[in-house]
Amino acid sequence: MPRFLQPDILKQALGAILAGLVIAGAAVGGWFYGQHHFWTALKGPTEITLEQLASLENPGQLPSTWVKVAFDKSVKTDVKIIDATRGDDAVEEEYLLVQAGERWMIAIVKPSFQGNVLSGQVYHNSSVNNNQAFAAIYQDYQQVHQGKLFPFEFHAELDYGSNWKAFAIVMGAFAGLGGLLSLAGCRGVVMSFRPADPDPAEANYLVAPDPQASTAATQVMSQILRDVQR
Repeated sequence: MPRFLQPDILKQALGAILAGLVIAGAAVGGWFYGQHHFWTALKGPTEITLEQLASLENPGQLPSTWVKVAFDKSVKTDVKIIDATRGDDAVEEEYLLVQAGERWMIAIVKPSFQGNVLSGQVYHNSSVNNNQAFAAIYQDYQQVHQGKLFPFEFHAELDYGSNWKAFAIVMGAFAGLGGLLSLAGCRGVVMSFRPADPDPAEANYLVAPDPQASTAATQVMSQILRDVQR
């Protein structure tokens, strides 16, 4: 029966293997959940007509999660998202009302937005800020939309293509990190069968995973997965 000559090293090694498997597993799970966005980002946006947008009952009817549409009429609202950390004038997002047939859709854009073409994703963002903005527009601009407002928004404030390509890179980096950590743990298991090295400098070849670093990695992964679940 194998005998572990360095049980402390074995304990550290098993911890490294477990941490690596958790990180790599979360990365693989995140990839499979959101990978369709990555492939869409590679293909580019699908152009739709204003008539298609007007007939929409739910975003799932769209031919792609990344769409582009040209509109004829819009109203710029006074509703904005401000970055309080940068001052009262630091506008991050602006809200438009875009007419599509007999109904109106809220569109979120960057302050630098110009023209009449929206490119992004259609869905309802249930964040507190967006819900408050939606309610404010519904109440303050009834003379415009006449109660005929889509229950979801056109999100053109984010760069769909760049974001989801970066998502793939991040998932790959986490999977690679998890794999390297598990490989280091496997090496530690092998070394635990050997007698302890009399030289402490050589014996301490394996460093136990930093709990704070593992927690930070888990938090980052959780945030990414929450972003995907939209």
